[in-house]
Amino acid sequence: MSLSGRGYVGSIIKVDLSSGKMDRVTLPQRDVSMVLGGKGLGALLLYNSTSKGIDPLSPGNPLILATGPLTGTLAPSSCRFSIITKSPHTGLFLDANCGGFFGVEVKKAGFDAIIITGRADQLSIVVIDDGDLYIEEASWLKGLKTIDAEDKVKNKFGKEFRVLTIGPAGEELVPIAGIFTDQRCAGRGGAGAVMGSKNLKAIAVRGRKPITVYDPDSFEKACWRAHRRLRMHEVTARSLPVYGTVNIIETVNEAGALPTKNFKTGVFPDVWKISGYEWRKGLWKKDKACFGCPIACGKLSHSSNYVVDGPDYETLWAFGPLCGISDKDAIVYANWLCDVYGVDTISTGVIVSFVMELYERGILRSEDVDGINAEWGNSEALLRLVEKICKGDGIGRELRLGVKKLSAKYGCEDIAMHVKGLEMPGYEPRAAKGMGLGYATSDRGACHLRAYTADKELLAYGGAVDPVKKEGKAKLVVDYQNEKALIDSIGMCFFASFALSFREIGEMLTTATGLPLEDANTLRTIGERVYNLTRLFNVREGVKREDDYLPRRFLKEPMPEGPAKGSIVELDEMLDEYYALRGWYGNGVPKPETIRRLGLDEILKLEN
Repeated sequence: MSLSGRGYVGSIIKVDLSSGKMDRVTLPQRDVSMVLGGKGLGALLLYNSTSKGIDPLSPGNPLILATGPLTGTLAPSSCRFSIITKSPHTGLFLDANCGGFFGVEVKKAGFDAIIITGRADQLSIVVIDDGDLYIEEASWLKGLKTIDAEDKVKNKFGKEFRVLTIGPAGEELVPIAGIFTDQRCAGRGGAGAVMGSKNLKAIAVRGRKPITVYDPDSFEKACWRAHRRLRMHEVTARSLPVYGTVNIIETVNEAGALPTKNFKTGVFPDVWKISGYEWRKGLWKKDKACFGCPIACGKLSHSSNYVVDGPDYETLWAFGPLCGISDKDAIVYANWLCDVYGVDTISTGVIVSFVMELYERGILRSEDVDGINAEWGNSEALLRLVEKICKGDGIGRELRLGVKKLSAKYGCEDIAMHVKGLEMPGYEPRAAKGMGLGYATSDRGACHLRAYTADKELLAYGGAVDPVKKEGKAKLVVDYQNEKALIDSIGMCFFASFALSFREIGEMLTTATGLPLEDANTLRTIGERVYNLTRLFNVREGVKREDDYLPRRFLKEPMPEGPAKGSIVELDEMLDEYYALRGWYGNGVPKPETIRRLGLDEILKLEN
């Protein structure tokens, strides 16, 4: 059975930048039925095309761009694509999910996925024009900021092209560099450095082919029902459209879960100054939506000199409360710096807050950080440090390596806020213990989206659970990780899933692909399969129980204030239950029977 016309194009393009060779291969039906697309397909391709210990910045480490079966269709908020590779920041599995329009254009150009290997002799651009591919020299883009590079590519090739690019940080192989398109970012884990290591500055795509589905009439009805659910849900119909992701910041603070001053506490007294209401009446001038999205969670901040897509919750938190800052202008400028130089805002903010705590403790002095007075709440210090990180100037060349490496140098591992080398996102684990377990077991390092238990623990979406109790959190995390792995494999935005059940998702997938995907358990199993697949990749790279950890602060220092006062994370107890539910050994390795039950032994090149 051909997959063409069933939500898929049915084709993958392999690009070897070293030789200039490009091969089209057929999308394998068996693999698709097991992992669908997006993250799942990318993880499978990554596992089977690499071996243990491959250098993330070597030509052999693939950079994979994978769409899902719903990407570019009538399904609501289905614009997403995943970038999958081995992370230069963590040395482990990485997938970075991105919206906008680029993923849709890839499918319209005739491909479900792009696999890029090798290294070009000179800075290059890959151009895909409705199925025609070629590689061009791109010295004219060298050193350009992300937005400027995108504009120059469109000016040369055509405004209809969608462009993926890295900034100067990616060219310089900075481990926190991201990949950008239309001011959207696949930011975490250093995919931009992998792209830079291949001497690839940009990918430009234009497509005119229709994206078709198996049963158009039934699919249209299923999508109509899904859109109706989004229009009826408080989060997708009001909160996100009006206040973007920032809508939650005051609620998270009230729960004592808003990490402040490098996670010393979970309460930020000046939170009202950076609320969604304050942004809405001030700097936000326009809403922004990705392809096919009725939510429009993006908010454009306008300055006299630039426009920023954001800040979103994570960026606002990282440059705001985490550093003790409520200066909106400073936060927006820090956001802009990261976007144009091409670095992850979360990692950058956590690095700055780490420096500020080292400064408070007297471990770093002003002369150690290029004369900066790195005190909590100092907006000037924030901007100078962010600029140095982005440009690699002075102390910034060291800081951009991340808190794990910095903590090893300064002997301060206990206050280095990272898991597996990836800096922590914006929810305090002592005030939301499911989030803590999710961070510890996330396949790419600390990530809030791998198991967003905050929706139940802090926000009460669809019901609430006690955030400081450990009971039941292991099952919640397992279920949410499986569900998110599914969502990232079908090409749909996570926010749409707040309003949709497996029923709506299954109806859309079945009528789009013709595959029997109506049953909720079938969908859960696909998500479980994908999550175990990424775990097997990390186990092959040496990950074990001791890597599923949290910083000491959460395990030994009781929360000093707020509703979670006195709380610590009982991680070992939750980990035992989590591993048992996963069907893994006590050391975190999936058992053979789990691998066989999920059929991973049939699709993976497993070592004996």
